[in-house]
Parts: sequence; structure tokens; C-alpha cells
Amino acid sequence: MKTLIPAVILVLVSTVTASLTFSQDAGGSVIQWDPFEGSYDSLVLRCSETVYETEDPGWGIVLATVYPDSSGEFPASVQIPGAFIVDPDKCIACGICINQCPTDAITEDIDGKAVIDPDLCIACGICANVCPVDAIFVPSSGLYYGLFGVYEESVEEFIQESVQ
Repeated sequence: MKTLIPAVILVLVSTVTASLTFSQDAGGSVIQWDPFEGSYDSLVLRCSETVYETEDPGWGIVLATVYPDSSGEFPASVQIPGAFIVDPDKCIACGICINQCPTDAITEDIDGKAVIDPDLCIACGICANVCPVDAIFVPSSGLYYGLFGVYEESVEEFIQESVQ
């Protein structure tokens, strides 16, 4: 008599995790993303020193807003100019960076916080060196990036993040 041994078959389901990739070229930082599903009016690329948390709707600093082309398709990447960026949550509106910028690339927003014009910034780093609270930085591979789809009502939906 044959004994039937029950066999347990394990099925491993592999989920493909879409992610953003970061690279540098002569023109600045390039952020590339995997294809995604969704009908969005625009995309928003954000970065932060901390990993994305779904409970934090204001996560990260907006680096770029990306719009679809005439056919409704979004590009698969965006180039961020080689310029410094101000974290408005850290900025204390002291104005030191504004006074030290050799190209007048830094102005104030309505709250008195620094804003850097990437077209005028020469990436000299003076502003980052004089900032007393380290609110000024340049996008780099050590940061976390997140891609969000934006609906007409300005509602953002998380799409992808960078994997460290």
C-alpha cells in the first residue's frame, strides 16, 4: 500500500516595488522613476532627510512639479538643477544667506524664509556654510525621494519612493 504524504506547496508571491533612482550628471541631479498607473494632472517630486511616512501629509520639500506632455504622458525622469535648496521647516528667516549670496539668487517668501532661484544659483555653497541651522542643502544620494501624483483638486497620492 502506498502512503500518500501530503505536500505543502509554498507559493512565493513576488511584488515588484517601484522605486525612484538618483544620479548626478553635469547639469545637476537626475531622478528617474518606474512606470506607474494613474491619471494625474501633475506629479510632485519631494525629498527629505527621513523616510516617507504616510501619516505625514507635508513630508519633504518640493523639488519639482512635472506636467504631462500634449499626449497626456509623463516623462520617466526629471533633472533638478545643480543648485542649493532651502528646507522651509528648518529656516529661521535670519537673512544671513540672502546677504551673503554673490549672485542675489536668494530671496524671501511671504514668511521671510529664504528661497533660492535655481537659475541664478551658481552652487558656490556660501549660503549653506553660513546658515546657522543647516537649512540649506543640495539634493544628493543620501536623501529620500518621493513621487506623488496630484489630482485636479490638489490632492496628492503617493506613487513611489527611493530605496536606500
